[in-house]
Formats: sequence, C-alpha cells, structure tokens
Amino acid sequence: MKTSHLLLAATGLACAWYATTTLHGKLMAPNQPLIQSHGEILYYQSPMHPWVKSPNPGKCTVCGMDLVPVYRQEAGAEKMASDIVVLSPESVRTTGVRTEMVQRAPLLRTLRINGKFEENASWHAIISAPVEGRIDGLGLVHVHGNGKLVQREPLANIYSPTLLRAARQYKDALGHDEAAAAEARQQLEHYGLVWEQIKAIPLRQENDILFGILSPRTGSVVKSYVSEGQYVLEGDRLFEITDPTRFWFMFPAYEQDLPLLAVGQLVEIESPMFGGEKLHAPITSIGRELDETTHSTHVRVEIEDRSGRIRLGASGSGVVNLQAPEVLSVPRNAVLWAGGSPRVYVETHDRVFEPRTVRLGRAGETSWEVLAGLSEGDRVVTSAGMLIDGQAQLSAAQ
Repeated sequence: MKTSHLLLAATGLACAWYATTTLHGKLMAPNQPLIQSHGEILYYQSPMHPWVKSPNPGKCTVCGMDLVPVYRQEAGAEKMASDIVVLSPESVRTTGVRTEMVQRAPLLRTLRINGKFEENASWHAIISAPVEGRIDGLGLVHVHGNGKLVQREPLANIYSPTLLRAARQYKDALGHDEAAAAEARQQLEHYGLVWEQIKAIPLRQENDILFGILSPRTGSVVKSYVSEGQYVLEGDRLFEITDPTRFWFMFPAYEQDLPLLAVGQLVEIESPMFGGEKLHAPITSIGRELDETTHSTHVRVEIEDRSGRIRLGASGSGVVNLQAPEVLSVPRNAVLWAGGSPRVYVETHDRVFEPRTVRLGRAGETSWEVLAGLSEGDRVVTSAGMLIDGQAQLSAAQ
C-alpha cells in the first residue's frame, strides 16, 4: 500500500506540497493558530511538484507555476508528526481542499427495484360443492367460458335431493314452528344458500327442483373443474375465481436495505404496459425470512388496476425513496477505503489534517451513517482527500 502511494506522489498526482511533521510533544490547543509564514526564506518550491526546488524565485520546470517561498518556521514545522499533514496556504488553494461539518441529518437513499406482477392471492377463492348432487347447467361459465366476470351470480345449477328435502322442511315450518324454521334455515345456509335464495323458497313451484351455486364474491372464473351432468359430492372442487383488478407487485429486498424499508412506504412503479405512466402504491408486506443464497426477502406491493392493462407475469421496475430518522452522518466523498478500512481526514486546526478510522452504518444516497470515530461538529475533508492521504503515506515512508 505504501509503495502505491509513493508512486502516486512521485508521478505528480499528489499535486501539492504537504509539509509533514513528527509530533514529539502535545499538539497545539484547538484555538491556537498555526505559525504563519514569516521569517527567513530557506528556498523556493513548486506547489504542484514538490521535488522542484530553487534557491531563487522562478517558475516550476514542470508546470510553469510560480515557485513559492518556504520559510524557516514552516520548514521546522515539517517535523511535527508522521500521520498529520500540514498544508501551506498555497497548497490548500491549488489543490482545492474543501471540508464539511459532521452533523445529524436524515439518511436519504433511493432504492431501485425490479419485480413482477402476480395474482393477489388474498382475492383468490375456490368454490366447492356445498352439498352432493348433479350439476344441471353451468350458467354464465357455460355461456361465456372461463374469465367471465361475475357478481354473486349463479355459476352452476345443482339438483340435490338433500337440498330439496331441507327446503321443504323450512317451508312447512314457516308460520307455525319458529324453532323448526330456524333450524331448517340454518341447515340451508350450511348447504350454501344465501338469504335471498332462502326467503324465496315459499314462492318456489313444486317442479322447480334446481338451486343455483352462487359466486361468493365479484371476480373472474379462472378455472372450472366440473361438467354439465356430473355428479358431485359435498366438498368437491367446482371453480376457481379471482379478482382480475387486484395484483401484487413482488420485488426482492436485500439484507442491507431492509433496515430502511417499512410497510406503508410508497413505491413508484413503471412498466412498458403503462405507456409512460407511473403507478404509486404502498408496501403492504415485507418477508421475515431471508433466502440463504441471495440474502434477500420478497416485498409485496398491492395494486388495483381497473383499466385492464396489467398482465400476470409481466415485469416492472421502480424506485423506493428510503428515509431513516436523523443520524450522525458524514459525506460519502469524505470516506477513504485505504487498506479496506474506512477513514476520513479531520481538520483539527487551520490547515492541519489528521486521519481518523471510522465505523460506518447504513449507506445513504450522499452520506454514510457514522457509528464511531467522529463527533458532531468535526470538519472532514470532502475534496482532495486522496492527495492528503497520499502525502501522509509518503511522509510515513520517509
């Protein structure tokens, strides 16, 4: 690592002269000003190429910039510390060193996602035979085929002696035996009749022997398991029905993103099916188990589409604007990853920069959460940090 920084500095990427010092005593107090450039001039040096020196004023032989004077006091300061970098005013100006204050702020991030549209399984229902009997007519399913939208309409008619016997008992008990009528009504409900069908029983003709099997909800029949004339037993599967206007948009969320995701956050979704329009819908569920291979879980967004544009299995993409409560944060461009460990340079005094190893938490769009290593109010280098780090490594190697 030191060799790479030496090469970096040797090729001119350091782009500045950094006076480094070896600190044998205590550092100056926080409010004590750095020694200014006064006194005897020792030599002149290029601010961009520090190996170019001259006893007299002149131009840098590499870049043509004016050589700057190095005073005895500044040269003495060059022996302060091997890990602390002191810049001359000219170096700060030419390298464009900038600093920002460490502060508490919301951690903002835009999470980009990809997912698929799936059936809303909570609106999927299986309709079974409520009583044994013979299917005698398939109603709307027979006429229009699977996919017809129904609204509590008869999906099929059934002839059932058991159902006819219970209907006769209910009719006979009405008006003179309330207890028997109530018991018969309860039995009819068990056999799948709704109140509208039950209250019409006294008006039925003797030759009316069929009862309709109604859809329990508005939806579309997506599958039929029965044929006309088929004899069925109680509990046999007849139809599957779903609401064609309700969908799930499912996308994976990875372990590192889960702390910033929450139920209720809006997701902006786009798909070629929408013709440039974007849908906005809330997160309704976040999985609690991670896939062992991908370290991700599925996040569910519920969407209602009455336009008929969405197709099951279609893909979509989108963004989730994540926001965590205020945390101590540092700009992302202040963090260096030398040796694999994150660190920053803190301006402890005017033009005096000290490296700090930091422990980071969650990553935001423009900042990192800081868990340890910095305090609110510290000023960190956000521009030219690599140059300062290169000079610190170069000085440590000398």
